[in-house]
Amino acid sequence: MKREIVKKLPKIELHCHLDGSVSIETLQKIAEKTAIPSPEDTERLRNLVTAPENCQNLKDYLTCFDVILTYLQTEEALELAALDVIKQAAQDGIPYIELRFAPTQHLEKGLSLVQVVTAVLKGLHTGEELYGVKSNALLCGMRHDELKKIEEVVRLAKSFQNKGVAAFDLAGNEAAYPPNEFSEALALANQLSIPLTLHAGECGCGQNVVDAVNLGAKRIGHGIALKDTPEYFDFIREKNVLLEICPTSNFQTKTVTSLADYPFRQFLDENIKICINTDNRTVSNTTLVDEYMKLSDWYQLTYEEMAQLNHNAVDGAFLSDDEKNTLHQLLTEQYSQLKKSSQD
Repeated sequence: MKREIVKKLPKIELHCHLDGSVSIETLQKIAEKTAIPSPEDTERLRNLVTAPENCQNLKDYLTCFDVILTYLQTEEALELAALDVIKQAAQDGIPYIELRFAPTQHLEKGLSLVQVVTAVLKGLHTGEELYGVKSNALLCGMRHDELKKIEEVVRLAKSFQNKGVAAFDLAGNEAAYPPNEFSEALALANQLSIPLTLHAGECGCGQNVVDAVNLGAKRIGHGIALKDTPEYFDFIREKNVLLEICPTSNFQTKTVTSLADYPFRQFLDENIKICINTDNRTVSNTTLVDEYMKLSDWYQLTYEEMAQLNHNAVDGAFLSDDEKNTLHQLLTEQYSQLKKSSQD
């Protein structure tokens, strides 16, 4: 696969965290506007917010976010951050992206939850106007928060449903807080008809993936540990669950430690639906183009397979059928043109 072709082809991204994807340049701009002390040296800031390749585990990877979150505590900062990620998506050849964030992580300077969500949505809306990238926001409950706080975020998602917020997620330390601990909050989301995509199977437990689906998840963030529980493959196929895999991040968090152990080909061969994502563009120092190029190098990904991965993403997107049909049509046209040009 050629990088310039991969960059031009339309790609859909469903698993991208706002805080982990704000560019270094925008973090510096926010620091100037809000008088936050920031390292004068760009490289020093980059080192603080980019995960090392030798992370020990997911918890180690998550420490970068402590630095980033100090910048994202005002409405202006959140709006700039959201706009920045949409600009990156446009440069990546992405016509549709779902951007997730945890509203409770942005309250240190007195913002309300409503102000946080409103600011992010404003940035996303401006991004669509400027760059033509459609987006939806997904609200995350943090696993370490009190249950009443998480339920508050569920209700917040309901109040912004059809106004730019499309679903609810659980993020944070999965090993310490498995999905079943949140059954009440997830039952509330189901009762309020809020779609669920839940982080699960990122820390070596395939059972968490199944539990998350049983709790109502239509999609799974990562789901890599499912590879070790093939007895659940039929269940995942029957439920038509989409796994949002993030190759660079999955290696950094030690979800797997070798190319042979990464289940990309295994999931494709088993007809388990997957799509490709960045997770955290800045923390993982990646783009969606980078992710596809790695899969091309590691597993000889073809353009036909790339097209299918993106059709999978459209199928799983939290969009109306009409919007999905438009994206499917765009993908079909662009990948068909590529195939035709390669045959000429």
